[in-house]
Amino acid sequence: MRVAFASFGSLGDLHPLLAMAVAAQERGHDVAVAASPNYEDNVRRAGVEFYPLRPAIPRDPSRLAYYFDMRRGPERLLREVAFAELADTHADLRSVAKEADLLVVGELLYTASIVAAERGIPWMNVILAPTSLLSACDPCVLAPAPFLHPFRHLGKWVHQLAYVAGRFQGRMWAKPYFAFRRSLGLPPGPNPIFDAKHSSHGTLAMFPSFFAKAQPDWPVKTLQAGFPFFEQPPLPADRIVADFLSSGEPPVVFTLGSIVAHFEPAFYHAACEASLRLNRRAVLLTGSEVPLLDRSNPNVLAVDYARLHEILPRSAAVVHAGGIGTCAEALRAGIPSVIIPFSFDQPDNAQRMKRLGVAEVLSRRAMQVTPIAAKLERILNDVSYSKRARDYAAQINPAQAMVAVVDKMEKLRA
Repeated sequence: MRVAFASFGSLGDLHPLLAMAVAAQERGHDVAVAASPNYEDNVRRAGVEFYPLRPAIPRDPSRLAYYFDMRRGPERLLREVAFAELADTHADLRSVAKEADLLVVGELLYTASIVAAERGIPWMNVILAPTSLLSACDPCVLAPAPFLHPFRHLGKWVHQLAYVAGRFQGRMWAKPYFAFRRSLGLPPGPNPIFDAKHSSHGTLAMFPSFFAKAQPDWPVKTLQAGFPFFEQPPLPADRIVADFLSSGEPPVVFTLGSIVAHFEPAFYHAACEASLRLNRRAVLLTGSEVPLLDRSNPNVLAVDYARLHEILPRSAAVVHAGGIGTCAEALRAGIPSVIIPFSFDQPDNAQRMKRLGVAEVLSRRAMQVTPIAAKLERILNDVSYSKRARDYAAQINPAQAMVAVVDKMEKLRA
């Protein structure tokens, strides 16, 4: 069986699809992955066939900050990227799916159902974080409207009403999508943001039940498989990081992921000062552009990128933006977090981690030395955070999750 995978977004979006592709390939299937041209090396290093997928992830820090605005970011990304370049995305999806027997896609690839119908093959969509399921039974923290979340105790009707308004607004944002379908001679179809993004063949919810339980208003054919972990090949920085980890006490890791790091260099200066204030060693994962930092302190290591699954198990805690991939790695490593959410799924992931008792949450507006140090001191000095994190780590079974995913794929072609 040939399986085509497609991912739009950051490395946090790509790595789960790569984990599935590698698992399917190890089972003997032929696989290909379509992703932003920026990530061609990442895909090829995994030993997987690569196809470029438009639109490319922007590199300009000001544009990245523009799309990560807490309130307006999701709308901007949908209007100006996902729906604005549908024809290019559709052409690239057709290319990767040309010889495929199954198409598996991540978020925002709204023409996947059209491509699958053209090819006469089944398709599945991948949900990496609970917020993307927009459940009224388990209300998420909506980045554009976080004020709704405290009202969840009143019952699901509050979010049901909010989603009615969201559906109307979403149809307005999605006008280019409906126009594109008409240009192909197709009816408008259901709302892509709420409904059409889910496949009738099956949805893969890639997080464990302790993070978010299955809900009655999820898509009918949803398989909740657990966190997917992509074991990245060795990197040039591995030796430097390994030497640092071996040279003293477990450090605190500071990272904002592969996107936010590009437009928040001030965070790393605050992180460095906070770790020194607490007399803690620190590893700073700064993104491709390393900010100007004091390199004279032997207790601070700054590198542009490192493999979290290698460094977090040997660390004391991690400070991050709350992307689902970093949350999953922190839980797998059994260490506590301080989370500074920016937008999209991050505010909801942060609250779920806090409810699990493994994290403290800090507002983006308070991203300064004293608040960071105070939150870190709390999770490092209260052993209950680490104990709960280790308890959840024991419930994570990556191999089992991948077996369930590939089994599901094979059943669709049986």
